[in-house]
Amino acid sequence: MPKLSLVDPSFPHVVRAQDLVITRQQALALGLTRHAIEHRLQQGRWQVLLPSVYLCRPGEPTRRQMLIAAMAYAGPGAAIDDVDACRYHRLTAIPIDPGIIRVVVPWGGKARSRGFVVVRRTTKPIRTTDTALARYLHPADAVVAVSRRHPSERAVLALVSEAVQRRVTTFDELLVAHVAATPSGARRTDQALAAVGAGVRSAPEGHFRRLAEASSTLPPLLYNARLRLPSGRIVVPDALAPEAALVHETNGRTAHAREDLFDDMQERHDQMTESGLTVLHSSPRRIWQRGHEVITQFERVYLRDVGRGLPPGVVLLDGDPSGHAMAG
Repeated sequence: MPKLSLVDPSFPHVVRAQDLVITRQQALALGLTRHAIEHRLQQGRWQVLLPSVYLCRPGEPTRRQMLIAAMAYAGPGAAIDDVDACRYHRLTAIPIDPGIIRVVVPWGGKARSRGFVVVRRTTKPIRTTDTALARYLHPADAVVAVSRRHPSERAVLALVSEAVQRRVTTFDELLVAHVAATPSGARRTDQALAAVGAGVRSAPEGHFRRLAEASSTLPPLLYNARLRLPSGRIVVPDALAPEAALVHETNGRTAHAREDLFDDMQERHDQMTESGLTVLHSSPRRIWQRGHEVITQFERVYLRDVGRGLPPGVVLLDGDPSGHAMAG
C-alpha cells in the first residue's frame, strides 16, 4: 500500500488565510508529499502561478491572489512596488496593468522577473506599509518609482498632484524620495515636483504653466494661491497675475460633472468677477490642443490690465510675486 501523507489539520486554514495561495515549502511543511502536490497539479485542482507558488483552485487568479503569490515568490525583504503600491495607498491617477505585478527587492535578493512578476532591485532601504499578507512600498517611494518609469509627463504630474492633494504623502517626503532614488528617469519627476511645488494641482494646469513660462510677455504667475474676496469668501484660482487682477481657471467636465460642483464653479466665477477680477476659463482639451490660442488670449488681457493691481477688498493671503505659492 502507498504511504499515506499525514497532513497537518491546520492546512485548510492556512490555505484559506492566504486566499488559496500556497508555496511548495509551506505545503511540504504542512505534511503534503511531493507526490500529493504533483497529483493535485495533474488533476487541475491546483495550478502553478509562479515557480514553487501554487493557486489551490482552477481558473484565473484574482488580483489579490497575484499580489500574494508575487510576495511569496519574491521572498523576505520584498515589497509590492510601483502602481500596485500606489493603488493600495488610494492613488488612482495611473491605471494598473492587469498582467503585471511589480515588486522591489534588496539588491542581493535571488528573485528574478518571471511570469507576471517584474522585479526591481535597489540598494536603498525599502520602506514599507505592512499588512497580514503583503508589504507595500512607502507611498512617497512608490510615487517616485512610477514617475521614474512611466513615459507620460502628463500622467506623472497627475500622480504627484494626486498624492499631495489627497494628503497620502507630502511634497517634502516626495522630494526626499526623489533625491534618494537613482538618477535614471529623473527628468519627469523633476518637472512634476517643480509644478506641484509652484502650486499646480493637475496635469492641464501643469501644461498651462509651461505655456505661461514660455511666454516673453507674462511674469511668473501664482498657482493655487488663496484670495479673500470682499464678501469674506476664500477662493483658490488655478493661476493668478495679481498685478493685472487676472485669473485663469482650468475647468474639466469630469471634475465638475456633478451638478453641485458645476454650480459651485459658476458661483465662484461670478463672485470673483463681481470683486473686480478678470476670469478666463479653458477646458483641459483646449489647453492641450489649442494652447497657443489660450496663452495668447491671456497675454492680451494681461497687457491691457497690467498695473491696476488687485481690486479693493481682494487680499492675497499667500504667495509672492516671484510665482511661488506659500503655505497658508
